[in-house]
Amino acid sequence: MAKRVLILLGVALVVGLVIGNVSGYTLKTHITAKDKQKTEEQTLERSSTKTLVYGAYDDRTFTQEISLDWGAGDLDFTPLDCKMPEEQQEFTYYLCTGYNIDFTLVMALIQNESSFDPSVISVTNDYGYMQINKINHQWLTDTLGVTDFTDPYQNIRAGVFVLRKLYERYQDTNMVLMAYNMGEDGAARLWEKGIYSTDYTEKILNYQTQFNEQLGGD
Repeated sequence: MAKRVLILLGVALVVGLVIGNVSGYTLKTHITAKDKQKTEEQTLERSSTKTLVYGAYDDRTFTQEISLDWGAGDLDFTPLDCKMPEEQQEFTYYLCTGYNIDFTLVMALIQNESSFDPSVISVTNDYGYMQINKINHQWLTDTLGVTDFTDPYQNIRAGVFVLRKLYERYQDTNMVLMAYNMGEDGAARLWEKGIYSTDYTEKILNYQTQFNEQLGGD
């Protein structure tokens, strides 16, 4: 009798251990699955946030210019009704596509900076369509080979590249435009005061809205 009781106790102990291990594995698997799901949801949330940035966002870092091996008609391009010749608009569109920046944002910036006058030089030594300050000329010459900042195509190449590099730093369109307008140090002083929008940025975004409406977008 005592032997039978011991056997039954032994069986019960083994069954208990098996059930405990299975339950522990199931619980662990459930927790791991929940953690994985939570991580995936957080990743998706961050990705969604990135795509909502108004202007551009991706994780690439450009150390040199994109290829200029392109031809008219290569992309699905629709010109804007503005003072810039269509060929130069299409070139701008090509660069914007390559650098992942909104075409209408760049066109709005040019409208605000120079009213589409490629030859203008300001009293503060800002040149051409995108009013690229002389302080930036040397590094843009070294990086892109740009030598004439009043040449429409060279100026657009330089200006769009500057915008791309600012996007790599800040990802936020207002911050990018502020840094483009007043330099990163000047913009940072306003950010420290909680100012992330200026008359300059609002004017450009308003121009962009008008251009988007021309193209039938938002």
